[in-house]
Amino acid sequence: MNNLPIITKIPTGEQKEFDVLIKSYRAKYIRNSQTIVETMFKENSIYTEMILNQDVSNMISKLREDVWQEYLNDEVNFNALLMKDLHNKLETPRNILNGLVESEIMELEGEALIKFLKETCGEYAGRVFPYVYRLSLSNTQSRRSRAGSTFESIVYKVYETLDYEFNSQKKVGKKTFDTLGLGKKVDSILPGVEAYKKRRNKTIIGTMKTTLRERWQEVAEEIERTKIPEIHLLTVDEDISSNKGKEMSQHNIIVVAYKWVAERKDLEGMKNIISFEEYLFDELPSIYEYWSKND
Repeated sequence: MNNLPIITKIPTGEQKEFDVLIKSYRAKYIRNSQTIVETMFKENSIYTEMILNQDVSNMISKLREDVWQEYLNDEVNFNALLMKDLHNKLETPRNILNGLVESEIMELEGEALIKFLKETCGEYAGRVFPYVYRLSLSNTQSRRSRAGSTFESIVYKVYETLDYEFNSQKKVGKKTFDTLGLGKKVDSILPGVEAYKKRRNKTIIGTMKTTLRERWQEVAEEIERTKIPEIHLLTVDEDISSNKGKEMSQHNIIVVAYKWVAERKDLEGMKNIISFEEYLFDELPSIYEYWSKND
């Protein structure tokens, strides 16, 4: 055991190989947000019922938490499978494990065997920690992007449940949006691209952000660049100040938020901050009614 290599970082030749391994295992064992959302809807009717009962704010909040838990379950399974196979895939972890598990293990039994296995697991985990650390960094990055994609998948599922036609960049491709002069800040057009071509002020241009902070200014820049009349910014951020709301109003940004956020006392009277319920059951129906008569 004293001859085992001590590594403080992943050997250069293995780092790229490990990154590829992480990516392939992640794709294989962790479901994407859309798949989890679809599964949750199929397995539990409560989400559809909440939408049809116009309780969308609570539905979105609940489903985000439920989807997140499903993702964490997938991540635990992914981590275990990857670490279990690490010694089969990479030379350095294999050499470490082979050095720890010597032939004497065959002679052990009972408490002695249990003690040996416990010590070996701890020793192995400590010696391959650079791999564990890089895996942890990958997980952190994946979690950050996952929050946004989950919110987006939930919103599109709400549209589908209410039979609202829409085009998203994911659905029709970035190139289609580029031909309209719309950049990556725009996530969707309701009822769709063809309606936008005919009369853009009778469509809903949507973008989604889990948190606003200063990122709403990117949306303001998109409005200025594209000259669209306004944009609906859907968010689950509950930290919306009245000053921020006023600033976004000056840039023709309609904020769509949780009902309890839109109805807060300090935001009272701000017409550019509306609830998911008002957006889905007041604003959108008028748009679709117009196109049903004029398309």
